[in-house]
Amino acid sequence: MRKEWAVETMHWLLDVHFKEDFCRLLDKNLQQALNIGRKVALNLISRYKQKNAPKAFLSHIMFKALMDISFVKKILQN
Repeated sequence: MRKEWAVETMHWLLDVHFKEDFCRLLDKNLQQALNIGRKVALNLISRYKQKNAPKAFLSHIMFKALMDISFVKKILQN
């Protein structure tokens, strides 16, 4: 049962933060590539959050990464 909720939580996060439900692509390969990229990004940000900023919101971390390339380097180095 817990794994099922973990999957639902991941899909909710993808929809809320990446607006995945509104992305309408016809090419299945491109759909899969974007989905994998989003999951990798979410995983990296979640790991950074756990280690360095447990009280920060995911959306704040994502926004900071959008605005500061050096912050992206910090996320990738974790």
